Parts: sequence; structure tokens; C-alpha cells
Amino acid sequence: MKFSLLIPEITLFSGALLILMLDVFLNKKNEKFQFFAHFFALIICGLALAFAVKTFGSFETAFNDMINSRALISFIKCIVIALLTFIILISIRYIFTIEKYSSEYLALLMIATVGGLLMISANDLLLFYLGLELQALSLYLLASFNVKSARSSEAGIKYFILGSLASGILLFGISMVYGYSGSTNLTLIKDLIEKTKPDEISVGLIFGLIMVVTAMLFKISAAPFHMWAPDVYQGAPSAVLAFFGTVVKFSTVMALLLLSYNANWQILSKIFLIVAMASIMVGSFGAIFQKNIKRLLAFSSIGHIGFVLLALSSMQKFSYISAIFYMIIYSIISLGTFAFLTIIRSPQTHENDATDDKIFNINSLAGLAKTNPTLALSLSILMFSSAGIPPLAGFFSKFYIIKTAILSGLLPYAIIAVMFSAVSAFYYLRIVKIMYFDQPSAHIEIEDFGNSRLVIILCAIFNVALIFSIDILFNSIANFIN
Repeated sequence: MKFSLLIPEITLFSGALLILMLDVFLNKKNEKFQFFAHFFALIICGLALAFAVKTFGSFETAFNDMINSRALISFIKCIVIALLTFIILISIRYIFTIEKYSSEYLALLMIATVGGLLMISANDLLLFYLGLELQALSLYLLASFNVKSARSSEAGIKYFILGSLASGILLFGISMVYGYSGSTNLTLIKDLIEKTKPDEISVGLIFGLIMVVTAMLFKISAAPFHMWAPDVYQGAPSAVLAFFGTVVKFSTVMALLLLSYNANWQILSKIFLIVAMASIMVGSFGAIFQKNIKRLLAFSSIGHIGFVLLALSSMQKFSYISAIFYMIIYSIISLGTFAFLTIIRSPQTHENDATDDKIFNINSLAGLAKTNPTLALSLSILMFSSAGIPPLAGFFSKFYIIKTAILSGLLPYAIIAVMFSAVSAFYYLRIVKIMYFDQPSAHIEIEDFGNSRLVIILCAIFNVALIFSIDILFNSIANFIN
């Protein structure tokens, strides 16, 4: 058993349990325990990141071929753990506001990340399912973590019910795959599909694979399986939402990508293409009518997922590289955007669902350029990048997706994607317009919290500076995927 391949996961999981145990013995004796727990969580993330870097190397398998390890997987793990580190950094204010539950919050973040890492490493559908459930159970609790908010509780319940349905579909799909292929190992399933003529592949096996993919499309909130995303995004606390939009989104999409890449499911390419077009359309038109920033970002994420699925639909090496590149850029944009949401607060001392409606209303950003010019500029850069305005990073991520679609013979779909991308630019530019041209709003105050401000500014700088190192990042991904 090569436990060394799972050292990052073991480190994060052990750190989460240790934080919970220390909370039991030290929290009542030490008033500054929350600060210690936060600092300890950052150390654990640093160790896990260092161990993930050490796993770079040649292809290896472990645990009866259930675990994969190669350069691409190690690279993705490093990004996931780095994103978790930044989420913990920008969550320190939230940790101090939920003093009674701070340790549980940190532990749930780390355990959910472990589930994502297991999905990324899995070479067996059963281990993949266990990783997904480990992540999902933590996310249900995180979504409803604001016990004083009825909307947060509602978000957790909706997410739990629909997530359980998706998990059941996934498990039933896995049983169908096992029944018609005789294995849950992705390598063996891939060999079986490649050795069988397309018209001779069992209908039961195809149906099982479709169910597995359908469940994953729900988890990444792709249309038409997106119904949970707007409500969960609106109800979840801002710090939790930052985790959902970065670590969870990136790890789940990468798990689906690696699942497709490892099994080479060419027979499902049409499904990816149909869902991609539906997601781009829903994301573009759905966000136009939203007044709540969180709900707008939920529909925005659906549109971005559509671009990733458009690349995956061709299932070629260049398409996988483009999809990974796109998700890295999207995760960094999301990190900066959601970090901004964590420092918005009401001038009133008491906050509830009603004040949240005012705080996170798009019009509450009016005049931000006059009151906080640095943050307004940084957020504008992130919005322009999300819209795909050159020469920012978001433009190049969409450019490579469109290029992939054209090279794969999907020119009509590429044209549709470009058209709807222009539509989605409306609501991004609308936010910039409100910040720069409307009169300042009295509904919000921006906290002077250095961690979040630094993360926002760094994300904005990255989106501007990437133009000088695009080839380095793209070629690095290409080398890892070999």
C-alpha cells in the first residue's frame, strides 16, 4: 500500500480532526483559540501543499489500482489546496463572528477538500463515490452554517435533498456500469469500451455511464441540473460561498474532467455538447434579470461551466488542456470576486435576511469608485475578465475554448457560444457602470480587512499580468497532461 500517494489527504483530514479535539479541551480556557485554530489550519494547508508538490513524478497506482498518481493529478491537487489556503485567509473575520462554531467551520472546509482530492485521485468508481459523498456531507452543513438565517437553513435543506437525489443517481449508475462491464475500475472500463465496436456496446453500460455523468452535471450545477445553485448561493454565508465557488467548483469539474479523460467516454460527447449549450444560454439570460449579486454569480458560474463542457465535448488532448486552463482562470476570478463579498457589511449592527437583501443588491455597489477606488478598480478588472474582455486572462481562457471547438469541427456551436458570451457581458459591465457612474449608496460599508483586500488585488493583478506568461501556464498544463 503506497500511503505516500495520499499524504496530502491524510494531512488535511488529520488536521481537521486535531482542530476539533483541541477545540474540546482549549476553547473554554483560551479566549484567543479561534486565532490559534485559524493559524493552525493554515499550517496544515501549507504542509498538505508541500506533500502534494512532492508527489509530482511518474505514473503510479495504489490500493489495488483504485488510486492514480501522476503529474497532472498532483498539479490539480496543488491548485485545490492553494485555493483552500486563500479561502481560510479571507475567512478569518467570519471565523471570529461564529466564535462558537469556528473549529467546526475550519474542519468542514478541510474535510470537504479531502473529498474533492479523493475524487481527483480516484481510478475506481466506488472510491470516486466515497470522495464525492465525503465532500457533499460537509457541504450540506456549510450551506446552512448561519443558524440565525432562515434562508441559510433553507439553502442547506434544498441542497441536501437535491444532492441526495444526485448521489442516488450516481450510485445507481455505478451499479449499472458494474453489472454490464463486470468492473468499477476506470482503466478496465476504458479497455472494454475501446475493444468493443461502438454499435456493439451494451445499452445498459451506456445508460449507466449517462447516469454517472448526469449526477456529476448536477454537482457542477450545469443546466438543466442547476435549479439548486441560485438559492444555495444566495442563502450560504459569503465565506462559505467563496469556498463553494472556488475549491468545490474547481475540484468537482476537475474530477469530471479526469473521469472522462481516464475512461475515454467518446460515446458521451454529444451529451456534454447539449448540456454545454444549455448552460451557456441559461447562464447568459438567467443572470440578466438578477438583482442579488450572489444569485447573479450563481448564473454566471453556470455559463462558465457551459464553456468548460464545450471543450470536453470534443474529448481530445487539446480540449482537456483548454478546459483546465479555463478553470484555473475562472477559479482565480471567483476567488477575488467572492473575497469582495466577505468584506461587505451593513451599517446596521444587526444583520438578517432582510438586510442581506440590501447589502447584496447590485445597486448597493453604487459609487464604490468614489469611496473605495482601489477595490472598485480591482473588482472592475475581475468583471471585465469574466466577460472575456481583452487583454485580460478571461479573454484568453474563452479564446482557447472557442479555438478548441472550431478545431473539433464544432464551428456553429462556437459561434453560439461567442454570441451568448456577448450577452453575458451586459450584466458584468452593468456592475462596473453602477460602481463608477451612480451616486454612492448608504446600504453598505466596506470593512478594512487586509487579508481579503490583498487577495482581491492579487487576483486582479494576475488577470492583467497573465498576458506575459500565458504560454508558460498553457505549456505547463500540456506537459502535465502527457
